[in-house]
Amino acid sequence: MCDPAFARVDKLLNLLNRSKLLHILFILNLKQEPMRFSDIKRIVDSSSTTVTRRLGELEENGLVLRKSYSTVPVSVYYELTKEANNLAPTIQSMYDWVVEHDMEFI
Repeated sequence: MCDPAFARVDKLLNLLNRSKLLHILFILNLKQEPMRFSDIKRIVDSSSTTVTRRLGELEENGLVLRKSYSTVPVSVYYELTKEANNLAPTIQSMYDWVVEHDMEFI
């Protein structure tokens, strides 16, 4: 019988596979402080639509916190949740492994 946790791992991998999502997690982890949407968008070099979708998916899945402040204009900041911070070393190790072994995949 297959362990039901594998289905959750598959869902996590499907989430992480979405365009720019890993990059967003990676930079939020590197920064280790809340970041504005515009800074995230600039660093990941993607459209507003894509970054908005990915941040929403990350928030919906409990990996990113969105905080807005009543300024003019409204200021919105994003940061990793505790769960995402715990996931960060795994993502970093995959990145390091690919770089160290100079891996290319089809």
